[in-house]
Amino acid sequence: MDAEKSYDDYWQSGKHGTNAWTEEEFNSWMAPLRNQGKVLDYGCGMGFSYQRELLKNCREYVGADVSNVALEDLAKKGLQGVRISPEGRIDVPDASFDAAVCCEVMEHLWDPLSAARELARVVKPGGVLVSTVPNFGYLPWRLLALFRAQVWDEPEVPEEDPFKGVHIRHFSLRRFQQLYRMAGFSRVEVGHFDECNILHVFHAVNMQRFGGYLGAKLPKFCRLPWLQHVSPSLFGQRLRAVCTR
Repeated sequence: MDAEKSYDDYWQSGKHGTNAWTEEEFNSWMAPLRNQGKVLDYGCGMGFSYQRELLKNCREYVGADVSNVALEDLAKKGLQGVRISPEGRIDVPDASFDAAVCCEVMEHLWDPLSAARELARVVKPGGVLVSTVPNFGYLPWRLLALFRAQVWDEPEVPEEDPFKGVHIRHFSLRRFQQLYRMAGFSRVEVGHFDECNILHVFHAVNMQRFGGYLGAKLPKFCRLPWLQHVSPSLFGQRLRAVCTR
């Protein structure tokens, strides 16, 4: 199955998150993109999460994706769209954008470095990129690998098919930082994204339902979300890179 058809099927399946970010969430996680000029959304998908808020915070928005379904969605919304080739390239001149976002994309790619280099090519000198990925170094996933020899790859519907997922690459904090440094960004700062939940450790002992039950019953502070500020590499469920061109 080629990438285009794979992601057409994925977006048409309905087995993906559709929650739009609040203004507060956007300001917290995507602050470097506020009040930008022309912004590229690389791997925009169907725009379910941050697209609405990003449109409020940039002068010009351009979405990019490998999926026809995603590009058709952009057209229906009256937004500009460009196709990403299977090699990760887009047909635009060098230094075309003031900023870019690449949210939850690199873990899906055969060649993340080529995509990262393409982002470095199209962002203007001094421009900024915000990129996020799941954190393979997250403590619960380390314990899952240690005790059960399993990789947490976020299958679409774990209860139906624990083997069917779209993640094919895994990043630790250092590996994610290395990706964008090798791509040509002059400054790369990586921290946490999303929220730590220490109850995820129950996945490591095949007691995730019990962990979910506790999470629903206990106050939020019992999940120890503050740990992600202490050590993003160990307690950040997801990673966010802010890269300066």
